[in-house]
Order: sequence, then structure tokens, then C-alpha cells
Amino acid sequence: MSQDGITPTTWRSQAGYVWSLIGSAVGFANLLSFSAHAYKNGGGAFLIPYFFALFVLGIPLLVLEGSIGYRWKLPLIEAYNRIWKRPGKFVGWLAVLACFTIGGFYIVLTGYSVAYAYFSAVGAIPSDAKSFFLHDFLHVSSGLQHMEGITWTIAAATAVVALISWFVLVRNVRDGIERACSLFMPLLTALILFFAVIACLLPGGLNGFVYYLTPDFSRLLDPQLWRDIFGQLFFSLSLGLGIIVGYSRHTERSINIGKAMLYTALGDFAVSFVAGLAVFAFLAHISYVENIPFVDIMTTESSFDIGFVLFPQLLKTLGPIGERLVGTLFFLSLFIAGITGVFSIVESVAGNIEHVYKVKRSTSVTLTLLALLLCSFVFCTGNSPYLIEALVPMVVGTNMLLGGLALIFAFVFASQELRNESVWMKKGRLTFTAVALRYIAPSLLAIILLGNLWQEFQGFDLPKAVRWGWFFFALLSAALLARFKGRQGVEQQGRALVTQQAELVS
Repeated sequence: MSQDGITPTTWRSQAGYVWSLIGSAVGFANLLSFSAHAYKNGGGAFLIPYFFALFVLGIPLLVLEGSIGYRWKLPLIEAYNRIWKRPGKFVGWLAVLACFTIGGFYIVLTGYSVAYAYFSAVGAIPSDAKSFFLHDFLHVSSGLQHMEGITWTIAAATAVVALISWFVLVRNVRDGIERACSLFMPLLTALILFFAVIACLLPGGLNGFVYYLTPDFSRLLDPQLWRDIFGQLFFSLSLGLGIIVGYSRHTERSINIGKAMLYTALGDFAVSFVAGLAVFAFLAHISYVENIPFVDIMTTESSFDIGFVLFPQLLKTLGPIGERLVGTLFFLSLFIAGITGVFSIVESVAGNIEHVYKVKRSTSVTLTLLALLLCSFVFCTGNSPYLIEALVPMVVGTNMLLGGLALIFAFVFASQELRNESVWMKKGRLTFTAVALRYIAPSLLAIILLGNLWQEFQGFDLPKAVRWGWFFFALLSAALLARFKGRQGVEQQGRALVTQQAELVS
């Protein structure tokens, strides 16, 4: 039983917990963005420092978030409230608002994969995949300031994602998320391996391995490489948002948090790495067939263009049957990666609502998904690509870095109970994870945060106005929500008042 008298449901097994964590971590960032960053930053020159960052920053922060959920059996807001009272609630609400905003466009992007899986199955994607995506599918406007109308095809696909998510999440975690992720994640792994094998068998495909694995060490001196690495790492592992805290509150004492987070980090990296092999092999095939230099094939870093323009064009080289089969499976894999991320986002938001306002799980899940659907309409309009690109540097950049620093502050200064967890000690000495959290991680995060802020303040335009407007609105909203004590706080105040009156009477 938890400390507030509510008996939480728990994961059926550590394997189910790990699969669910990997499902939370794996998403579009693994299948699309990782390859784009690796391509831009010289293949192996991106892989080597990424693996370094995973161990000195990614895994320590995963273990820290997991330990908070494991120790208090509470979602982020209530757990932070136990650690450092109202300031903790403020930081927790800020993370929940960021998570909700990300969910608003992430559920739409997952809807893209639903629509494109259908388009691929029926052979509806024409040769000019870029025009089809931008004009026939997105109905993209001329700029951020021009919203245009809602694209109802996208809205309908988004509603399908929300309905599937509700069906899974309205159940307890072992019958919902655990069962779904234990099915979806092995299937996704098999699909990615299938793509890698297919890509290797294509003419020139094996050349992609050379481009992918050969490092250009001169790139290591480029500050942009390191910003890309840590941005990719934070977004891929969902650090600083409380998602891992939310999943870990359902653990039993038999769960080994350190091992679970290590398996999660390595599983997330393995998916990214194999997906990168497949992408590079496909690109090498295009380079071979069309006699284009490999470095000139991908001209965009946008996940939109890579997934929904470049890949449909690439699939045309496989013939009509191959295009339909491989295309459908590819967008099915994107759907799996996307919806397991949606599960974790909704679980994080709904779990906090459930505890703060003391409502049933089914009610909190339903309300969260309805609110996300309403929010998603903003990202179903013609200016949605511009809007998402404007928000991303803040909600999955600066804001997540602040969340990571807040987590480290909680560990180093705010909670002796958290520091006393056995995961931080081995044979009477601090583990490498604890040392990294105390000294390495805060220094790295502070440097990256200062670099991001320096870049942000170089000029001012409409996208920057949008993301900073969101940030200040989120700060104000988090401050107001932190002051509101919720039903439990009101009841506690009432009981305290009654006790005081009784003492005065006596």
C-alpha cells in the first residue's frame, strides 16, 4: 500500500517493466532523428560520443528518476512534494505541462503513421512524395502566422490513436501498458531487423555500413555535434519529464532499478543503432543506383521529411509489390514506436491528475486523452509543421534540461532518503552512477543549457516568441497549480482545523 493509502497496481515482472520502459523511450527520435543526426555529424563521429553520453548522463538520470518512483510509489508532483514541498510541486507541474504539450503533437505524429500505413497498403503515395505530403496530406500553409483550417484526415487518424491508447491505458498497468509493450516492442525489434536485412541485400546497401561506422574525428570539435547528442539523448530517453518516475511508482521491492535502467538504455540505443544501419544502407542504395554522392542524398534534418518524403521516394525503388509490403511494415513500425510513447505520456499526465485530485484511474485517463485530443487540433492545421518546429527547442530542449537539473538538485541537496537508496552504493563506495550525478552530469547540463540560451538570444523572431511565450505561460500555470493543494490538501487542512478547534474547546 502506498503512503497515501492507495494500493497501486504493479508490473507483473521485471521483464514487463523493462519492455514498458523501452516502449516509453523508443519513438520517432530513434527511428528517424537518430539517423539524421548521425548522417549530419559524420556517422561514427556521432555514435562514439553518444555512447559516452549515454553512460555519464543518460543512465544516471534514468536511475535517479526510477529511484524516485521506486522509493515513494508516487507520480512526479506528489513525489517532488515529499522531497522539497511546494518548490517541488512547482517543478513537477512544469514537467507535466511540458509532457502534455509534447503529447499534443506526438499523438498527431503517430496519427501520420496510421494514415501512411493505409496509403502504403493501397498504393496511394505518388512519385512526387514531397508534394503529396506537404499539399495533399498536410495542406501546409505559407508560414507559422497562417494557421489555415484543420486537416480532417489527420484529425481522424489522431482520434484512432487516442482510441487505441484509451483502450490500453484505462486498464491497470499490468493488463494495459505491460501487455501491450511486451507484444509491441519485440515486434518493433523484429521489423527493424527486417529492414536492416532488406537494406543490406539491395545493390550498394553494404556501403552504408562504411559510411555509418567510419568516424570523422574532426567533427568531435564541433559544438553543434555535442548539442545534437545531448538533445537526442534527452528526447529519446524522455529525461526530465517525470515519465520514468510515473512508470517506476508501480514497481515492487523485488525490482532491481539499476539493472532495469541499464537494460532500458541499452535497448533504446540498440533500436536506434539498428535503425541507423537500415537508414544508411537504404541511402547507400540510392547513392549507388542514382550515382549521387552519399553526402548529398539527405538534404534535411526534419523527421517529417525523412519519414514521410525521403522514405516513400526510396520505397519506389523496390517495385510495386515491395513498395506496398515494405512501406506498410515501415509505417507500422513508426506507429508502434509512436503509440508506446503516447502510452507513457498519457500515463505520466493521468497518473499525476489521479493522485493530486484523487479521481479514479479511468476518469483521469479519459480526461487526459480528451484534453490531448482538443490540444491536438492545434497541430492538425496547415501551420502545424512550423508550430512544432518552433516549440521543440523549448519543450524537448531547454525545458527538459531544466528538468534534469532539478532532478539532480533533488538528489544532491533536497533528500537524504533518496541518497540513502542502496542503488548508489557498492561495497561501501559510491557507484559510478552516483559520482556522475554529483559531479559530471550537472556540469554537462549547465554547459549545454548556457549554450542553448546563448543561441536563443542571438536575434528574435516569431518562432522564438512562440516558444518563450509557452515557457512563461507554463511557469505561471505551474506556480498557480502548485499553490492549489487539491482535494487531499483541502481535507488535511479541514482535519487540522477541526483538531485545533477541539483543542481550544478542551
